[in-house]
Amino acid sequence: MMMKNIILFILSILGCVACSGQELIDDCTCVDGAKLPITIDWSKSGITPQNVTILFYDDSGGSLALEHNYEHNSKDIHSYVTLEVGSYTAVVFNELRDEIKNIKVRGHENLSTLGFYVDENTDIVERAEDYKYIHEPGMLGLKTINNIVVTPELISYAHDIKYKKALDDTKLAYEILLDINPENKINFLNILVHIKGLNNARMPALVDLQNISGGYMVAEDQSDLSPARLQFNMNNRVYDEGSSTEGAISKTVALFGVLGSRSSVEDQPLDAPIMLDVLFMLVDKDKTLVNHKVNITDMISFEGEETGSITLTVDVNIDSQLPDVEPEGSDSGFGSGMEDWNNIDIEL
Repeated sequence: MMMKNIILFILSILGCVACSGQELIDDCTCVDGAKLPITIDWSKSGITPQNVTILFYDDSGGSLALEHNYEHNSKDIHSYVTLEVGSYTAVVFNELRDEIKNIKVRGHENLSTLGFYVDENTDIVERAEDYKYIHEPGMLGLKTINNIVVTPELISYAHDIKYKKALDDTKLAYEILLDINPENKINFLNILVHIKGLNNARMPALVDLQNISGGYMVAEDQSDLSPARLQFNMNNRVYDEGSSTEGAISKTVALFGVLGSRSSVEDQPLDAPIMLDVLFMLVDKDKTLVNHKVNITDMISFEGEETGSITLTVDVNIDSQLPDVEPEGSDSGFGSGMEDWNNIDIEL
């Protein structure tokens, strides 16, 4: 039996060697696809991944045909993938599925449902019962490649490239996965909040950013339409020139953006405005809480970056002054931290 298997193996090799030219496509069963080279340049996105994932979708129905993974490297050709005859759309992104920090891939079985969604955050100071809190996402570099067409001619060319001359369209088809430049799909929101009586507040302030997007939909190149809430602390206290009471606090947070459009608030529902909910803890011994809630939907400006990311900026002036109180101790709250918030009961 062993001798028979060895003979069959040798015959199969000889059969493949005997195939050449058009016979490779017509008669040889050992070549069932085109082996295409892959190189990806991550410099535009500003991301250096450990691993790379490419999802290939069949254009005839949009279903997943192949998931290709490889370890990021510095070779001239990073990897090769073998595709059967057909038409495909490919989606390239950094890391393996579900290995990007705080991001999970959903609906990858079909291109129409493919999305990247931020993990829920349960380690928060709960201020709302009817909202889903999310983490800040890690970096997502992504590129969609359309019109990947594999023909019998391309299979023959890819198999015997050293000995064949190809038509221009066949050569272009062979090189379609070379020099791919993913873009960074994570946006950044710069927040600046001005307020009078800042000297009366402990730092940091506790902030809820309401009705932002918790995900990114690949087919639409838009943010997910389901609203989520991000909680973070704001510090970086800076007093206005010549003042010891009036100033500003600031913060930059990563997020997928507003709902729908990545570059405007045109898709933001009227019943789900983007709210900045800032909670200050005063420096008095009772740790008095003062809440300011501002609708910032129409205050946000958008600026596209070379990385593909979008910078959102909002500059908020809070009209009401924080009340004057008698400071507890001598540091007036400058040495306070998040542990103060963990020991406070906040009415919902």
